[in-house]
Amino acid sequence: MILTAHDLKSGEVVYWSADGQWVPALRDAVRLEDEPAKAQLKLAEASETVVVHPYLVPIDANGAPIPREKVREGIRAKGPTIHPAFGKQAEGDA
Repeated sequence: MILTAHDLKSGEVVYWSADGQWVPALRDAVRLEDEPAKAQLKLAEASETVVVHPYLVPIDANGAPIPREKVREGIRAKGPTIHPAFGKQAEGDA
């Protein structure tokens, strides 16, 4: 699983990284196993001054969101469903 939320100040989608930071790129998200994932989610939920709406995303063996979540998480990672010349797609951060 990976942990995701929205940054409180910017509203940007962020992911929990291996070095214990919220990062904007999905590629930098750390894979969490069941119990550590639940514990980190509880900490994130208590961090109301840093992030909002944290939740766990199930991922497959390759680290990609499982098919049920793939469309939603793809949109969250890449930005609005607009022309690729705009949003995060244009910056190459997706």
